Amino acid sequence: MMRTLVLATLLVAGSLCAAEPDKRDPREHFFTQTFGDLPEEMQLAREDGKLGMLLFFESENCSYCQFMLNKVLSDRRVQDWYRERFVNIAVDIHGDVELRDFDGITLPSKIFAEHRRIYLTPVVSFLDLDGLEIYRHLGMVKTPGEFMILGEYIEGRHYFDTEYEVFAEQHGQDKREKILMTPAGESE
Repeated sequence: MMRTLVLATLLVAGSLCAAEPDKRDPREHFFTQTFGDLPEEMQLAREDGKLGMLLFFESENCSYCQFMLNKVLSDRRVQDWYRERFVNIAVDIHGDVELRDFDGITLPSKIFAEHRRIYLTPVVSFLDLDGLEIYRHLGMVKTPGEFMILGEYIEGRHYFDTEYEVFAEQHGQDKREKILMTPAGESE
């Protein structure tokens, strides 16, 4: 009887886990729905006890951005971890969506990106609670695990004393993964 109860419990728990997909739409589950008022979003982050803000600079035709959206930012573990610690905002470097910057000026996202000297994508920019950039990661992050290492690097404030590449290698990021990979060459 006890074995049957344990087996039934495991089956129910397994079916509940199977019902929750490991991948979810990053536009809904990773990024914060925003009206573009960055100071207001940062105030909410402060009130919620978050570390700051993550700006994901992207462009519509960027295959590396699409790769990150589909393979990295869609991961449930990445979404939950980052949303707990950061306000995550997507910024289209060619877009016209208006953003209010920390100096109170409202600009189209393409001008906002230009003011921050973002010309290529993807770029992940981490801002502290005062709106100051504390770290900028240039280029594609290839795996959810690598993106989690990047988050731990920021959360632990390791950018003060350790280069990211050194930190990543110390935390299991294999040097071979640094070989340039094009999303078009990626197999499903």
